[in-house]
Amino acid sequence: MSNLIANIVKGIIGKFKPKAQVGRFKDISWTLEKILKHEEDQTKKQKKLPIGLVNYIRPYELLHTYRELFGKEMYLFEAANDTPIILDCGSNIGLSVLYFKTIYPKAKVWAFEPDPTNFELLNSNIQSNNLQDVIAKPSAVWITDGKISFSGNGSEASRIDESNSSTSNNDVNCFRLKTLLQSFDRIDFLKMDIEGGEYKVITDCADILHRVEHLFLEYHGKTTDTQQLTELLDIVHRQGFQAYIRNAADALVHPFVEKQTNTQFDVQLNIFCYKK
Repeated sequence: MSNLIANIVKGIIGKFKPKAQVGRFKDISWTLEKILKHEEDQTKKQKKLPIGLVNYIRPYELLHTYRELFGKEMYLFEAANDTPIILDCGSNIGLSVLYFKTIYPKAKVWAFEPDPTNFELLNSNIQSNNLQDVIAKPSAVWITDGKISFSGNGSEASRIDESNSSTSNNDVNCFRLKTLLQSFDRIDFLKMDIEGGEYKVITDCADILHRVEHLFLEYHGKTTDTQQLTELLDIVHRQGFQAYIRNAADALVHPFVEKQTNTQFDVQLNIFCYKK
């Protein structure tokens, strides 16, 4: 019995010990993780994390994204110099911007986020951490300039809605990404996480993508849209990229039986594209 009690006490004490650092960035502490997991998700909050002050609303998204970006460093890349040009399309609340400015403090970052709630948090995180050379725009990247219907709820799933359905709650500014790409001779990193708009945007930009050195795409699609994924991969191949694909979400547990989900997207993939 004494051994059992001793092991339980050791286990409890171990929970409060600092976690061993894996990689360059410290993990969120056990205590802070518990706080985040029990917080509400309706009001703006601020926490001191290992990488700076972070303003947020949805604690579970903060926890997940922090560990993807700073724990796994999924956007890690090697730039040719210490002032890379980075285009962050779908910046959400700005954790990606914080990551880019942490690994390349002199980087010039263009951050685009059309969701009004997310954009406010993005701006707060830029200001709270005194980030320089960051241009934040409340706009969606698209294939035309102007306005487009948008379904936004302040989450990572906010997206352009071409259906003009009842879930679309406002119009937002949009601009043609191809026009912006044409203004640079070289883009060191292009990140695109635009919740289903990537197929049309990449197709529109196809003949200019050779100016990009590193391209990250979060692909969203239906199983019935496999041809779109094939076309995307063909485009990046023809523009001189190799591609590594990682599953971003397992939506179908039994794909041969279920075949499709009842959600907006069946397939979510992280596609890492780099020059051959």
